[in-house]
Amino acid sequence: MIAGRLNEVVKIFRPTETVNEYGERTTEFAELYTTRAKVEYSTGNKIIENDEIVFSYAKRFYVRSYVPVTETDQLEWQGKRYRILTLEQRREYNDIVINTELINE
Repeated sequence: MIAGRLNEVVKIFRPTETVNEYGERTTEFAELYTTRAKVEYSTGNKIIENDEIVFSYAKRFYVRSYVPVTETDQLEWQGKRYRILTLEQRREYNDIVINTELINE
């Protein structure tokens, strides 16, 4: 991994479950870590679901191997949230490859 290619700032959010006074479980995402990453475009298209245009983008993020990321976390890059699909630890490059998809809100 060439350090100069890690030129984008990425925030990692981890889900936490809370129970309110009515016994309802809610999931909230709290910022866990901020790191630098290399971002690559993977795929993307526009689709129509329920008479609504949805952008289906997939990105690939490369971060250092010491970054505490799991499959249940979410990434934020340029103000948009991405759901983690797969993680691949590559020891020969000392990095983690994170395949994500855009979360449409």
